[in-house]
Amino acid sequence: MSAFLLLPLALGAAAAAAAPPAQTVAAERIAAAVHSALAERLREGHPHAQFELITRLADQRLPAGELELRVGEPGGRWPRARASLPVQLRVDGRTVRTLGVWVAVRDPRAVPTYAEAYPAHTGGERLRLVEATVDMSCCAGEALAADAAPAPRLRLKRKVAAGQPALAGDFEARPDVAARERVTIEVVRGPVRLQSQGMALGDGRVGDTVPVRPDASQQTVRSRVVAPQKVQIDG
Repeated sequence: MSAFLLLPLALGAAAAAAAPPAQTVAAERIAAAVHSALAERLREGHPHAQFELITRLADQRLPAGELELRVGEPGGRWPRARASLPVQLRVDGRTVRTLGVWVAVRDPRAVPTYAEAYPAHTGGERLRLVEATVDMSCCAGEALAADAAPAPRLRLKRKVAAGQPALAGDFEARPDVAARERVTIEVVRGPVRLQSQGMALGDGRVGDTVPVRPDASQQTVRSRVVAPQKVQIDG
C-alpha cells in the first residue's frame, strides 16, 4: 500500500483516538424522569390529576460522565392544561443540555358549579349551585367558593356560564345600595321627613352619593346612602 493511501488512514485513526468518550441517554429514560417528577408534585394537592407527555423525545448524545436528570418547575400557574417543563441533562455536575418537555394535564374533581348562566351583579341568594366533576386545570391556584349557597351579602362581579366552577374570585361584597335595585328615599326638610320609593341607578356604600329615580318622577336626583337599600335627600 502506498504512502498516499496510508496517510488518510492514519489521520482517521488519530481523530478517532482524540474524540472524547460519549454516552447516549435514551428518550425512555428522560420520559421516566419527567413522569416520576410530575407524579410526586401532583400527589399531595392534586391526587386525581392525570398527565401525559406531548413532546416527542429523542435519544440524547452527551459526553461521558456521571449523568443527572433534573426536572424543573413549569412557569406560571400550575397545574394547567398545557405546560412546558425544563429538563436539565447534567454530566459531572455541569448542565450540558436543557430540553423543554411539554405535558398535558387534567385534574378532574367534584366541585360546586353554577346550575345556569348568571349575569354580573347577581346576588348570592339568587344563585343555584350543583356539584359536578370539572377539569380544574382550568383554574389552578384559585379557591373554590366556600359555601354551596353564597351569602346574600355577596354578589357576582362577572358573568358566569352554566357548568363553570364557582370560585371565590367570582364574588365581591354587595354594596349597601346596588344599581337597578329598589331603595327607600328619605327627603329631609328641617324637622320634616318624607319617604318614598324609587330605583338606584348606581352602586354605593354608606356615605357615598348615588343617582336615584323616584317612582313619582322621571327625573334623576343625587342622594346620599345612609343605610342598606336607603338613601337620603337633604332639602
